[in-house]
Amino acid sequence: MCKLMDVKIDKPKRFYSGVRWRTNSSNKKRLAIDFKNRYAYCDDLDKHGGGYRSYHVEHFAPKDKFPELEYNYDNLLYSCQYCNILKSNKWIGNTHNVSVIGNEGFIDLCEDEYCKHLKRDEAGKIVFITELGRYMYNELQLYLNRHKCIYNLERISLKLEEIKQEIETKKQKGENTDFLEEIKNELSNTFYDYYGILADENG
Repeated sequence: MCKLMDVKIDKPKRFYSGVRWRTNSSNKKRLAIDFKNRYAYCDDLDKHGGGYRSYHVEHFAPKDKFPELEYNYDNLLYSCQYCNILKSNKWIGNTHNVSVIGNEGFIDLCEDEYCKHLKRDEAGKIVFITELGRYMYNELQLYLNRHKCIYNLERISLKLEEIKQEIETKKQKGENTDFLEEIKNELSNTFYDYYGILADENG
């Protein structure tokens, strides 16, 4: 049986509330920190998804429908361009605080509830486990291969750093590092394979 993990590596937490900064760029600086440079829905790390400049400020309750919330920090999310464009002005409720009706709608990623509906499998693919999860999965196209690629790029990157440090430690002790060098080369090749897939998706 496949082991499922939470989509979010770390649940984001907003450290500000209300209207403080009346520009997207000012809010984005704080959101990047609060969301640990990961997008709210897919958890893509920004450095593998185009970097900080390519990420957006997403309005959970759409600003076109609720203009009074345009700069309200409680309504803002750190967003990759893909999920932001796909979500757009979609909103199930008639008021800003009704985001879900039945099995349709969206859940704020700062809420624990999100991880009850969407998970990630061992290969890094996002999967839905409820009907509400299915709705978000389809509307945001969380099945896109890029989300799996970015997740695995980060995992490989962290493992490469561990191995490089271990190689350096062994070299300082005069120990043989041939086996670790082989693993490092294999991981490096896999890392660039994933970047190739990501480049093709962006292409």
